[in-house]
Amino acid sequence: MDLNLKDRVAVVTGAGSGIGEGIARALAAEGCKLSILDRDASAAQKTASSLTGTMAQSTAVDVGDSAAVERVFAETIATFGRLDILVNAAGVLSTGLVADLPVTEWQRIAQVNLAGVIYCVKAAIPVMKRQRHGRIINIASVSAMRGGGSVGNTLYGTTKAGVVALTMGLARELGPFGITANAIAPAVVDTAMTHAALTEDAKRRILERIPLGRLARLSDIADLAAFLASDRAGFVTGATIPVDGGILTT
Repeated sequence: MDLNLKDRVAVVTGAGSGIGEGIARALAAEGCKLSILDRDASAAQKTASSLTGTMAQSTAVDVGDSAAVERVFAETIATFGRLDILVNAAGVLSTGLVADLPVTEWQRIAQVNLAGVIYCVKAAIPVMKRQRHGRIINIASVSAMRGGGSVGNTLYGTTKAGVVALTMGLARELGPFGITANAIAPAVVDTAMTHAALTEDAKRRILERIPLGRLARLSDIADLAAFLASDRAGFVTGATIPVDGGILTT
């Protein structure tokens, strides 16, 4: 399906690896110009340099630093002249019980998983409003619906629930300007971060709970993100779409 995304400008956070990288590749394949953001400069550069047939630049940024986010977005808009798509994929994982975790752990994950999304959205809104068009895609998690999940804990799920609420509010606020806001809620995705967090026994128990019998592939998430970025999804906003193999039904 041709999504008519050629020469659209997209910012993807957390695009040095995992879900963010997968989405960046899917958007590049559709002809988008990319601004690849990641706190790991070498990972961001590696992703950008591997995207052929399109214009891509990389920048190291901690999305939890509001001043740095504002600076990077200003530079991106100056380079490309516009901003059509924002994908908030940067995120950090946390495990453990609330009672056992220090307050600093909440501050660490909330600063990236929730505050970082807000900072990026705020940096993107002015140019999208001027254009009267924009697509905001936030990566949430099925843990938002369950107060935690197979990999992330209660605090992680809380940050992702905040992303879901933010997405709904943005859809209401920005709809009059032709801007949509949607979230994707994956279950366990087959990434390096997942493999590092799961033992073989934990993976087996997770697979037993997934009706489709496998972990999500990066393409499962990336293909949906590309669709939501397109005008074919122009009347979809405020939605959080699970990509979970049916795990929420169990």
